[in-house]
Amino acid sequence: MGTEKQPTILVVDDVASNRTLVREILKIHDYNVLEAADSEEAMRVSEAHAGHIDLLIADLVMPKTNGMVMARLLRNKRPGLKVLYISGYNADVNVQIEVWDAVASFLPKPFSPNGLLQKVCDLLDPSMSDKDR
Repeated sequence: MGTEKQPTILVVDDVASNRTLVREILKIHDYNVLEAADSEEAMRVSEAHAGHIDLLIADLVMPKTNGMVMARLLRNKRPGLKVLYISGYNADVNVQIEVWDAVASFLPKPFSPNGLLQKVCDLLDPSMSDKDR
C-alpha cells in the first residue's frame, strides 16, 4: 500500500481465540496489530510501544478490570485514542453514553470479518469507510 503508515491497533481480549481471529482479520488488511490478554498487559504493551496507537479494540467483559475502565486508563496516557468495544453481552448504559458521545463504538459478538473491518474503517477514516477493502 505505498509508503503511507498503516494504523496500529491494540486488541485486548481475555479469550486467546478471539484475539487471534481479530488479529488475523486485521493483518490480512495490512493493519499493525498489538495484542494483550487483559488490562494490565494492555497497559504494559502500550507503554512499551513507542509509536502511535490509533485504535483500541477491547472486550468489555474481562477478569479484573473491564474493557471500559481499561480504555479510560489508556486514554489518559494516549489522548485521542479511538475505542471499539466488542462483547457478547449487551452494552451497558455507560458504553451507550460513550457511543452516543462519539467517544467509542460498539460491535456485538459474534461479528463477521466485514462487520469488524467496517467498524474499524469507520473509526479510523470515515471518509474511506465506503471504499472496497
